[in-house]
Amino acid sequence: GVQSRFQLRYLGHVMTECHRSSVMVWGRSKENVQQFIIDMEKEGWNVQAVDDAQELLDQCDLIVTATSSRTPLLKLNTTGASEKAFHRPLHINAIGSDSTGKMELDPNLIAAADLLVADSRVQTKERGEYEEALARGLVSLDDVLELGELANRTELHRNSNGREDGRFTIFDSSGVAVQDCVIATMVNESLLSKE
Repeated sequence: GVQSRFQLRYLGHVMTECHRSSVMVWGRSKENVQQFIIDMEKEGWNVQAVDDAQELLDQCDLIVTATSSRTPLLKLNTTGASEKAFHRPLHINAIGSDSTGKMELDPNLIAAADLLVADSRVQTKERGEYEEALARGLVSLDDVLELGELANRTELHRNSNGREDGRFTIFDSSGVAVQDCVIATMVNESLLSKE
């Protein structure tokens, strides 16, 4: 959908040319996926479709989920919720779960993460991606950092120590109005300064 196009464009500002040449996409509608590929290739992206969302876990080091799913699309393929499933860098931005009951990630996959971050700890419990994992007791609200807390804890930033960072991390963005207002103000100020 529209959100996927914006997400990829935003990522273009932080991705290397190597990453721009290897984008994978999965969607429930093959027609929409094909149109996405056509649109993004016009903008210089090399995009290929996968038949199963699970392939993304096996092949990608950065995944953005932006669906309205109420059943997990990405699942942990190992037994045991506490097991660390990934021994390579992987980050997931989960932005589709913005109301109660929406879920793109399996709760066991969430429990396997090394670092959980949300735009709002309270909101992620009520309607975020971590809602079900919290309800099942697979993770605790104390395990979730708010984005502002992460920004201040530089030791938790990727590659902060200069060494390879093999952590599996997840960011749950359920949307916080005050952040939207601050971002809108910053964009407006930036545009006005260019006039």
